[in-house]
Amino acid sequence: MRPVRRVVPMDTRTDWDIALRHEDARVARYGRPAAILAVRLRMLTSGAVDHYATRIGGAIRHQARETDRVTRFGPDRFHLLLPETLEAEASVLAERLRAACVAVTPGAQGSEVEVLVAAAGTSGGGSLLEAMRSVKAQLES
Repeated sequence: MRPVRRVVPMDTRTDWDIALRHEDARVARYGRPAAILAVRLRMLTSGAVDHYATRIGGAIRHQARETDRVTRFGPDRFHLLLPETLEAEASVLAERLRAACVAVTPGAQGSEVEVLVAAAGTSGGGSLLEAMRSVKAQLES
């Protein structure tokens, strides 16, 4: 019998800020890797964000590991904090997340919604705040 996989809960913005601060301190102190992953919904149809955000949020939570932190960062954006994760590993998860998000919006991709995903890590001694700036820049370009 296969074990039931636990769905990761959605954090609040306050939970996210606290977790990010704690994880960034852990990265700085112990030199362990961590990564940030961001998912952005680009709405091509006005007013569609809430319709798709719930489904996409569920897909993200289902794909996340138990140790990951998932937050709806804004109406069209989700962030994941990935402890003990190299940037290359975060990029693999990013592709898996994008595919899962596309799967829950059949027919909408390209007509109503576009799912953009970006990942950045603390490789090379950077901080998670720098990783946050990097994913934001990637999603804005």
